[in-house]
Amino acid sequence: MTILATRRALVRGLGAYGALAGITVFCPPPARAQARPVRIVVPFAPGGGADLIARMLQPHLQQLLGQSFYVENRAGAAGRIGTDMVAKSAADGHTLLMTTESSLVIAPHIGVSMSYDPLKDFAPISLLTRNTVVLVVHPSVPANTLQDYIAMARAKPGQMFYASSGVGGPNHLAGEIFKQMTHLDIVHVPFPGTGAAIPAVISNQVGAMWGFLAGLIPHIRSGSMKVLAVGGRERSPILPDVPTVAEAGVPGYEAASWIGLLAPAATPRAITDKLSEAASIAMQLPAMKDLLLRDGSEIVASKPEALAQVIQSDHAKYEKLRDLLKSAQ
Repeated sequence: MTILATRRALVRGLGAYGALAGITVFCPPPARAQARPVRIVVPFAPGGGADLIARMLQPHLQQLLGQSFYVENRAGAAGRIGTDMVAKSAADGHTLLMTTESSLVIAPHIGVSMSYDPLKDFAPISLLTRNTVVLVVHPSVPANTLQDYIAMARAKPGQMFYASSGVGGPNHLAGEIFKQMTHLDIVHVPFPGTGAAIPAVISNQVGAMWGFLAGLIPHIRSGSMKVLAVGGRERSPILPDVPTVAEAGVPGYEAASWIGLLAPAATPRAITDKLSEAASIAMQLPAMKDLLLRDGSEIVASKPEALAQVIQSDHAKYEKLRDLLKSAQ
């Protein structure tokens, strides 16, 4: 029996989960549940946006579905190592993938060998959040505006550095598009995830980084990082005084990202539908919603079809940027 053995529609004592009324949750018999927990694989180092969402979601999925869940980080190759592991896992609902577009729609276009097919090897569950990309610097960097930063980079070609979550990731791409549009010579320093890049910037080993607002906002608020601009079309509601890159001097610039939940391709639709519904309910719980909105994430919590459509459209979008992606290696 898989983890979709039907159990009662409501779990006792879940008054806070009133929206669950009518949903049929799933789990195997108790003894089997202990032996086969569900792992949520995050293909990045701890501390990044996907990792934070996974760890926030895990206890709510566990309580909503009466099934043990845990998070496992498998970082490396801008998410490709952990993503490949999930692609090759049993399609029984016991292994899930929490990732960004890095390993699914950017990776195929950067000229590296792919051991999985992003469009065929996964069953979408839910597009969970959209996230603005921001440029931050160490507080000691003598730049208080994006124009200051650009002027510094022009005066020191090849001598300034920026960190990202890894080669071929959305944050790397944000930095490379910025360099292309401004004709700046800034050196990229890749790390195995945002969580690994953050300490390098806080310790001033690398002076700047492009990263997700959700993962960086605690450090911005604490003063250990200084934010210069946000990459979205509009200013962030939680950083209303920080200009967009476009309005700060780089017209047309836009950089954002998303986080989604997926399973191996042959996972039964009944499983992905139940996971999608549970994730949607969990994402709207005050315990998650308030924190995510406070940290600058846009909550989406879509059905599987919406994530599938985003993957298809973004795959086509990044294919048009193939030359830029390859040159950034």
